[in-house]
Amino acid sequence: MSQAPSERWKPVRLAAKVIGHVSQGMYRTPAGAIKELVSNAYDAGATYIKIHTGFPTFGEFTCEDDGSGIHPNEFTRLMMGGIGDSKKQSSRESRVGRFDRPIIGRLGVGLLSLAQICSEFKIVSYHKASRKAFAASIRFPAYTRKDVDSAIKKAAKSGEKFIETGQYSLKPIKYVEGQTGVTITTTFVREAFRKTMGNLAHFGNLRFNKTNRSYAHFGEFLDSISNPELSALFFLSPYDQFLFGLGLAAPLPYPETDGQTRSTCVLSVPGVVKLQKTLKSYNFSLEVDNVSFRRPVVLPSNKLGTRTDQCELSGSPVSETFKLVDGPHESEQKVLKYVVKVDNSDEKYQLLWLSYEARVNGYPMKFSGYVFNQTTRLFPKEYQGILVRLRNIAIGQYDPNFLVYPQAEGPRFSMVSSEIFVEEGLDDSLKVDRDGFNTLDPQYIRLQAYIHGLLHDIVFPSIWEEEKPRNERRRAARRRSNMKRFAKNVSRITKTKIKKVKVVSGSTAEDENVAEVDTRSGTVFINSDKAESSGVFGRKKFNGIAQQVIAAFEIAVCEPTVEKRREVFYQLLRGVFE
Repeated sequence: MSQAPSERWKPVRLAAKVIGHVSQGMYRTPAGAIKELVSNAYDAGATYIKIHTGFPTFGEFTCEDDGSGIHPNEFTRLMMGGIGDSKKQSSRESRVGRFDRPIIGRLGVGLLSLAQICSEFKIVSYHKASRKAFAASIRFPAYTRKDVDSAIKKAAKSGEKFIETGQYSLKPIKYVEGQTGVTITTTFVREAFRKTMGNLAHFGNLRFNKTNRSYAHFGEFLDSISNPELSALFFLSPYDQFLFGLGLAAPLPYPETDGQTRSTCVLSVPGVVKLQKTLKSYNFSLEVDNVSFRRPVVLPSNKLGTRTDQCELSGSPVSETFKLVDGPHESEQKVLKYVVKVDNSDEKYQLLWLSYEARVNGYPMKFSGYVFNQTTRLFPKEYQGILVRLRNIAIGQYDPNFLVYPQAEGPRFSMVSSEIFVEEGLDDSLKVDRDGFNTLDPQYIRLQAYIHGLLHDIVFPSIWEEEKPRNERRRAARRRSNMKRFAKNVSRITKTKIKKVKVVSGSTAEDENVAEVDTRSGTVFINSDKAESSGVFGRKKFNGIAQQVIAAFEIAVCEPTVEKRREVFYQLLRGVFE
């Protein structure tokens, strides 16, 4: 690595309170790290941010936005201890810029995010307001746990607020008229990042479209991650998972049908339509490897490949209530419930729109959102659970445990997908990596209590009420189909016209057989009261099979020889289990 003259490089000073997060484990995923650059551009009033990952070798990473840029003095302040001590955190402004966007960042650790994917990067900034520009380079070493612990102890012992780590160099450059924003480039990509992202054996485009080129448009990517063959994004490449995480985290509008991309059925709900309008008004776009992204939410998403255009809201919404219990606090909450019908299916999906506003622990708290269930498993499973968005930025990914829901609901957990949009509150409970919350924070506990009450009183009971009769109808249809096939096999194998198998009870004749074949009516009667058949019909799930096995045995014993009985019985049994 070429070295610049030593006098040009100066030490980077970090606030001691964030040194423990500077290690390469600060963010759980590459998408979690890069989303900080997206947040920075958004807060800087950018209308776009363009990211190039270096696909397919990932040897070079670039990021460009047209935001307000960074003033040289502000950059120097960040390098001299401002990282982790952001002015955003102390600002009373909740919205900034001409697009009236809510502020996302708070700690000013965005520049640190790149330490997870590279050891050195260059930054060029054009600050339009001051007409100043500069070019800088930053080096961050790879920290071990031992290094981090040592730095923390040293700071605690000396009482130092800042710790020197890494290096930076800065030089002024000529301001170009009309130029604005920040460009970041690096070829010093960490080997772990390059190796992980370069594993394209399960790349979605290769798996489903038989091509190793990058995605041509967002619809192509969306079709890959929502393909009915895919049970989880784990089975796609790390690159696909990176794109999903980055698109999910950013403050982007939902996809809309445009010939290439299909939309999501949650856009049928007025509350989400209003949110979509707000997101568009922020005039912000994310482009990754020349693909313009939207929020990668596909609902419904199941193994049958049900499309949004097959779903339709049925009638007007119904107001339903549930009880919110948060310690001594109890209140009755209302939600709007929409029924979603599916063409050519007996399934009925459900969409709930919720909203809440109160003062919790002395501070305002306000959120809204939707809960969607499709009464069959959601695929890929990354859509299962609840996603909390703070000022439109996703905090982590979908939580399949629904904020530690305490009840056992079995497969119904996998049928529900929800987004909660927090407008006010939860700031103090947010972790520094913006990937989760302090679960002891009173406002988080209130949100948790709200979600748990809604799930327990409305969502899961509604799923059960819809699911139980539907499943019974389907089981009955399967039983009729299986019996029809069984009767056809009997007629083919024994030349006896059998139409149905019927279970009867109440007979007490001691000499009566477990089953009798009535050739005149074409019916096999099975006596469920006989000792031999007692317990055979224990579970409804297996009743149809039990009936066919008993009928097969009784039909076979009517044959004149042992050899023929055995032959007929096993032929019929084979048909039962095909």
